[in-house]
Amino acid sequence: MLPAFQYPGYKHNEKVSVPVLWESALALTLLSAALIVFSKTALSEDGGAAFLWLGDAVAVAYLYRHPVRHWPVLFTSFFAASFFAGLWLGVKWEMAAKYTIGSLAEILLAAALLRRFCPRHDYFMGVKQWMRFLAVSTLIPPLASASVGCYFVMQNNNEVVFRELFTLWYTADAMGMLILLPIMLLVEDAMETRGGWQDWAEFALVTVAVTALAWMLLEYKAYPFVFISLVLLGAATRLSLFASLLVICIASITMAMHLSSSTGLPQPAPAGLELSQVQLVIATFAAVIPAYLVAVFTNIERRRNERSVEMESSFRAAVEESRLGILRVSLEGRILQVNRSFCEFLGYAADEIVGRSVLELTYRDDWDSSRDLLERFAANGGQPFSVEKRYQHRDGHAVWGELRVSVARSLRGEPLYMLSQVEDIDWRKRSEASLLEAKERLQVTLASITDAVISTDEKQRVNYINPMAESLTGWPQREALGRPVDEVCNISSGSSDTLGGAVAECLAQSQLIHGGEGATLHSRGGRRYDITWSVSPLRKQRGELLGAVLVIQDVSEQRELIRQLSYKASHDGLTGLPNRDAFKGELESAIDDVNERGTRHALVFLDLDRFKVINDSAGHVAGDGLLREISQSLSGQLLKSDSIARLGGDEFGLLFRHCDRARAKERCEAILRNIGLMRFPWNNRVYDVGASAGITEISPDNNHLGDLLSQADVACFSAKRLRRGTAVSYDMEKSAAVDQHREILMASVIRDAIDNSRFSLDMQPIADASNTSRVSHYELLLRMYDEKGKLLMPDAFVPAAERYGLMLPIDRWVVDETLVKHAGAIAEAGFSFALNISADALGDAGFQVHLLEVLDRTPIPRERISFEITETAMVTHMESASRFVAGLRKLGCRIALDDFGNGLSSFSYLKSFTIDYIKIDGSFVRQVEENFVDLIIVESIHQVAQRLGARTVAEFVEDEATLQRMAALGVNLVQGYYIGHPRPLQKALSEAESLAGGQVEAEALSEGTA
Repeated sequence: MLPAFQYPGYKHNEKVSVPVLWESALALTLLSAALIVFSKTALSEDGGAAFLWLGDAVAVAYLYRHPVRHWPVLFTSFFAASFFAGLWLGVKWEMAAKYTIGSLAEILLAAALLRRFCPRHDYFMGVKQWMRFLAVSTLIPPLASASVGCYFVMQNNNEVVFRELFTLWYTADAMGMLILLPIMLLVEDAMETRGGWQDWAEFALVTVAVTALAWMLLEYKAYPFVFISLVLLGAATRLSLFASLLVICIASITMAMHLSSSTGLPQPAPAGLELSQVQLVIATFAAVIPAYLVAVFTNIERRRNERSVEMESSFRAAVEESRLGILRVSLEGRILQVNRSFCEFLGYAADEIVGRSVLELTYRDDWDSSRDLLERFAANGGQPFSVEKRYQHRDGHAVWGELRVSVARSLRGEPLYMLSQVEDIDWRKRSEASLLEAKERLQVTLASITDAVISTDEKQRVNYINPMAESLTGWPQREALGRPVDEVCNISSGSSDTLGGAVAECLAQSQLIHGGEGATLHSRGGRRYDITWSVSPLRKQRGELLGAVLVIQDVSEQRELIRQLSYKASHDGLTGLPNRDAFKGELESAIDDVNERGTRHALVFLDLDRFKVINDSAGHVAGDGLLREISQSLSGQLLKSDSIARLGGDEFGLLFRHCDRARAKERCEAILRNIGLMRFPWNNRVYDVGASAGITEISPDNNHLGDLLSQADVACFSAKRLRRGTAVSYDMEKSAAVDQHREILMASVIRDAIDNSRFSLDMQPIADASNTSRVSHYELLLRMYDEKGKLLMPDAFVPAAERYGLMLPIDRWVVDETLVKHAGAIAEAGFSFALNISADALGDAGFQVHLLEVLDRTPIPRERISFEITETAMVTHMESASRFVAGLRKLGCRIALDDFGNGLSSFSYLKSFTIDYIKIDGSFVRQVEENFVDLIIVESIHQVAQRLGARTVAEFVEDEATLQRMAALGVNLVQGYYIGHPRPLQKALSEAESLAGGQVEAEALSEGTA
């Protein structure tokens, strides 16, 4: 017989495959058209209504198998098949379209109901599922088709009886759905699970036999539906579900063909009995229904039996794989059967245990108690019991197991055998022993620690108190047990919360509660202890609350030490004044007051002027004494609302509250006068001292802590530079302090630019004065970008870099950028260029060594490299500069003296150096046409340079008139915006590279052409 069929969707998570849409559409078209033609020609009487209508079942199966998004294509395929099949059969196109609409109504309803009520494809898994499938596929949808079809027929033919037509139409559609739709739904999976040739041979033999017998009965027996039903019942009990349904379908079609007279064979009719077509369809329907039911219920029963077998197998496997040891023991105490877990529990093989007495597996020391247990079990009539006992492991050691014994009885209640379960509890017994040891260790630990520990029950009554808690509270354990915890432990703190309330909160919220700061424990004897405490919930393993545990630490010594450390952390150890951190706190408080009330305060930095002299000449002890006297003097001159602090060294900070800048300056000048009048005697010598002060105002517009500290510091520094013993106010609009501050801020920007390489180089051409198209070389000009990406010119940052010693790393960056990083590109481009060297770099031996090493490795020819040095740099480092310049010229590099002429003795330095270029300062060149003196100076510089063999370069040539004047004076080279604006070095190198690439391609092309 055909193999048992596994239904699609039988497993809950199994996905039904979706066929390819175009293949399904084509198959639906062909099948539907063929079945419609077959139904109308082979299954109808004289072209009338068909006994069976098979076309709609195919369409329902295809729609049910496909997702809804494919339905429009499938609808179109069925419509085309039905419509053109009707035309081919001679039906008018209007009626063909109407009949097709009726079929579509049935198809749509059936597919929608199946997807809604049978989404898991389990229609033959049980009676309930099959009845639901039968209702939504066979009973309900044909109502739609019959209603719509009859409506259209009645419009064209009023002689037709609606009831007869509706009944015939409905039964034909329902019968077609019943016998063909399940086959269409099951055929794909039946093919995937097809059996061997024996199954198919049996199916073919039964099918042929049933079909032939049905045909013979129809031929020679008047209405032999009962006999045919018996034949189909026999086949249904023999074959699988799919095969049975297929045989029923073939038999039904055979009967329909015979009854429709389409075969041309005679139709025997008993005397006096004539059945209408509707009655014949119903009779055919009734003939196949019993076999259909038997096939379905037989399949359900088969599945139930298979599940029973599976369940029994699963139960046997579960017993074998159970983690519990399971034994079947005879009433005499002999082991009949054991599972794998019991064998592993004792370390035996199964054949070594079966047949032995259960007492043999009991630990030897427990034989007597086990024998008594069996006797009591027998005396009690075999009542189930459980007991923990020890077994003898194969290795000889004892293992603990929990034994549960019950008696298996027959249907008459007679005992058959004992069923024993043994759970391995050896680990639990060992854990219990470990817990006892841990409990003992815990008791010893709690008795030894320095923390006080008190535990309570859920009603806050004390049930344990360790020795340290006894000592702190003054309550012995025997008296404390059972008392409320807040009676035994009297704790006070800054808040109004009580210990009892904290314990109650801990129990209610089931979370750790920490006590507030500054808690004090009052002992029973009246002593006080500074403590910290916490209370945490005590739970069982499952989370049930047992009570709470209170832990108390005596921190009296630590708290006193913290007080001392806190004072030292906020005060200066020498003068006793608040230190810088404490002073910042006062400043923040003053800033908050300004923000809230709009008041004004003054911040003062005061720095002693000649403190270092006293400290170095008289010693540090004398310096410390002077600082203490100054501190006392300053404190005596302040108001109660003012604040003072020693900021470090000989610096002091003053905060004048409710004081504007003008008033603060008056008070500072008075304080400075008093300090200037002080005399400090030490070791028979008298020292005088002075101070300078910087003032900044705290206002709503100036209220940032960092800015205020910086402003006061800069103002104090400006005061010391201006004249010692003075007070300088920081004015946001104008003041020397502000200028100084700007330079400090710019220095910070420069440092950040150095760290992040936010520099770039531009190149400006230096050309021949007589023909500016001939470029001699380029000067590389430095540019810097701030943190926001804003471009800064040298005038904006070079002065600050020179003041704060930042030119050296900048010069190193320029050297590395040109002679190392872009050296290859510059050499390839053929640029000659000049680099500027600052005074710091010129006098630094490390920079000189680095530059010489780079020049030794760079691929740029030395004769194309020039260095521009200012007069100031040459004068500042005369000796080292002359040696370094000579070394550079010896390597082939050229030297230019930059900004020549702005010094008072510029000409006197020329005799000490050999110079290749003299760059005339732009201040003389810019107004040479308007200022005769400038003209004479430029002419003089050029004549001296010519005598010394140096070439002259005129800077700031910005128009045609100046260019013509320089050419007339004989100046060799010119530089300025009129000659060429600076452009980025990187861009110039890229253009040069592109130009070189284009020339190479042109040469290659010309060679190829040649």
